[in-house]
Amino acid sequence: MFKFDPKNVDEIANKIKNIMPESLKTSKEEMQKTLKSGAEGVLQKLDLVSREEYDVQVALLKKCQKKIKELEAKITSLKK
Repeated sequence: MFKFDPKNVDEIANKIKNIMPESLKTSKEEMQKTLKSGAEGVLQKLDLVSREEYDVQVALLKKCQKKIKELEAKITSLKK
């Protein structure tokens, strides 16, 4: 699962806060907590993986595919 950096969530919350009208900025801390909590919930539901984890899985898949080809060739040679 994707491990997100809380700094990114804070950055998103700050961007949303900055585009809001002044009249809605009265409870800055409460709004930031709510936005941060909401953003974290959405990101967790997406079930994302980090780029590093993705790259590891791609490398593992390539290694497995190579091994399968080697084993298939060995089986074919043994059948002869």
